Amino acid sequence: MASLCVVRRDRTGPTNPCRTVTRMSSKHTVHTVTRSISISATTVTLLGLGSVALTAAPSQADTTPISLASTRVFIEGDSLTVGSAGALKSQLRRHVKSVTVDAQVGRHTGEGIRKLRSPAAKAAGIWVVALGTNDSPSSAQTRKNVAHVMRLAGKNRQVIWVNVVRPGGYGRVNRTLRALDAANPQLTVIDWAAVIRQQRELLSGDRVHLTPKGYRIRAIETRNAILSLAQPATS
Repeated sequence: MASLCVVRRDRTGPTNPCRTVTRMSSKHTVHTVTRSISISATTVTLLGLGSVALTAAPSQADTTPISLASTRVFIEGDSLTVGSAGALKSQLRRHVKSVTVDAQVGRHTGEGIRKLRSPAAKAAGIWVVALGTNDSPSSAQTRKNVAHVMRLAGKNRQVIWVNVVRPGGYGRVNRTLRALDAANPQLTVIDWAAVIRQQRELLSGDRVHLTPKGYRIRAIETRNAILSLAQPATS
């Protein structure tokens, strides 16, 4: 067995100590989503890789938990999302009302933001933005992009943003995303870079794109971030 560290953060204070969650897979790593998790004793199956039990105590979250069964999800991405599209739909289909994946090879964040004005995006209660790999590594532009997306999202939509794995200074982009995540209760950042640091074998030869297993893991990370927003089941 191995342990998964789930970081629970109060948005108005410093990071709380990690809670350790036991998982049954010997090698697969599930990303730490830096948001207070409102799921209670939820078990999920990882594409035949084993089961993960996520258990978190009730928290003082400053967002209203979402009823996923009635929620539409819109996923916007580039080639990494093209590669994981099938697994994303498979992982999310039984948890949410609908899943729309809009992805294109070589897509920049600016182009992707325009897609968030589409009818499918406007109908969704959760947006997943998996962009930035084709942008320059600019902290200032990252702030502008996130601010633009959050304005479009309004007050009643949650945004999940996947950070970047690419050689050449993209650590500053990820640090900017982390800071924005801490400041905005409607934003959740998936630390894909942390997953890759632990499992370099998920990368293909160009150190950006993924192996088939890598695309499956990326879809699972996205699924888990969405589940972290879920309304706890009532007995």
